[in-house]
Amino acid sequence: MTHFLTASRRPIGALATAAFAAIAMVAACGEFTSVPASLSVQSDSGMVYAINGAPPGAPTALHIYTGSRLAADASFFFDVAFDIDAAGNVLIMPQRVVASGLTSSHTVGLQAVGTDYSALDKAPKDGYRADTTLVTRIGQTVAIQTYDLNVCSVSLTGQQLYAKLVVREVNRANRTISLQYTVDPNCGFLSFAPGIPKE
Repeated sequence: MTHFLTASRRPIGALATAAFAAIAMVAACGEFTSVPASLSVQSDSGMVYAINGAPPGAPTALHIYTGSRLAADASFFFDVAFDIDAAGNVLIMPQRVVASGLTSSHTVGLQAVGTDYSALDKAPKDGYRADTTLVTRIGQTVAIQTYDLNVCSVSLTGQQLYAKLVVREVNRANRTISLQYTVDPNCGFLSFAPGIPKE
C-alpha cells in the first residue's frame, strides 16, 4: 500500500516541477522579448509639393523611419505621398496607392484623429484604413501606421512604425503643403513623446 502511494505521488511531483519550469521559461522569454527602444522620437516640419505638378526632384512624400521628405519617384522609397485636389483639399496617399501594382509595396494605414496634434502623445493601436487615400484639411491630426518590412521584418517588438502629422498651410498656386510631423522609428512602439520611448 505504501509503495503504491509513493509511486502515485512521483508523477504528480514531476508534473508540478515541469509546470514550474514552463512558467519560469515563459517569464524569462517575456523578459527576453521585451526589447527596449533605442532610437529617439523625431519631430520636424517643412514643405512638400503636390505629387501632380511638382518640379522634378521636389519632395512630394514622407518616409516614416527616417522622417525624410523626399520625391515620390520610381524607387518607391516612401510611405505616403501628397497631392492637392481641385477643391484645395490635401490628399495623403499610401505607397501602394501610388505604386498601383507597378512594383512590390508595403501596407500603410491612415486615420483622422480627433485629438489635437500637440496633445496626441501615443499612436492609436487600431482604426487605420489600409492602403486608402485620406482627404484631410488644415489642422486635422492624422495618424500613420506603416508595415515597412525593409526596416521591421525581424523585429521582436512588432512590424509596424507609427507617425502623426498635421497640415499647417496649403498654397494652391504653388502646389505646396506645409506639414508638421512626428515619427517613432522604433518598430512596434507607439509613443510620440520626446526622447527614447518606453512603449
